[in-house]
Amino acid sequence: MIVDELWHFPVKGLGGATLTSAHLQAGAHFPGDRLFAIANGHARHDQVPAGTWHKKAFFLQLMRFEQLAELECSFDGTEITIHHRGKEVAKADLDSPEGGEQINDFLGGLLGDQIPGAPQVMRISEGAYTDTKAPLISLGGTASVTRFAEMSGTAPDVRRFRLNIMLKTEQPFQEAALIGKTIRLGKAEMHVTAPVGRCAAIDVDPATAIRGPHYLPQMEASFGHTDLGIFAEVTRSGKVAPDDRLEILD
Repeated sequence: MIVDELWHFPVKGLGGATLTSAHLQAGAHFPGDRLFAIANGHARHDQVPAGTWHKKAFFLQLMRFEQLAELECSFDGTEITIHHRGKEVAKADLDSPEGGEQINDFLGGLLGDQIPGAPQVMRISEGAYTDTKAPLISLGGTASVTRFAEMSGTAPDVRRFRLNIMLKTEQPFQEAALIGKTIRLGKAEMHVTAPVGRCAAIDVDPATAIRGPHYLPQMEASFGHTDLGIFAEVTRSGKVAPDDRLEILD
């Protein structure tokens, strides 16, 4: 297995971007990943400290709002540019109050009364707005994505699964055999801890923003599980880049 692509998703629930390399830090999340999220306007937002981790139900997410998949996002540091249906609709520094308000206004107009209140850009103080607090990165295999596409009658698209590191693989789900092992990618080392269990977010086609059937029952029937991808904890810092070969250490 070799590294095919590296992805980060600076804003939870929005589109990501590929990287030419990444420096993984021991005991940390994937660099630049899920640093921001968009609170969904619920009244309880005012009752929690700013910058702290929250469960995904607190935020805008594809699982509920497939319109988010229509947004094409590019990043330059903390500056985001958003295109919607081919038109640039927002360009803002997420770290600035003015930039945050611009994104809030756009998303509020996009989602309207589907959310309980005004959306709010939030930045985490430490860690990432991943689905769990643990500092894990995610990896997946290209053959697994292809097998899912064959099963579901969809086009293979790694964006559907929002994984950090895509590995070129020959067999579907062969990356699952790495669970419990320590591996090296480039100069970084990591211990693979668990499978990535999927949720209803994969029902949304990232190319069309159309919600398809609920695929988890189909995965269970076809594969005997609803996992695609693996979680790993970085144990030794180092640079990773496409074409780095995976080495099993133990």
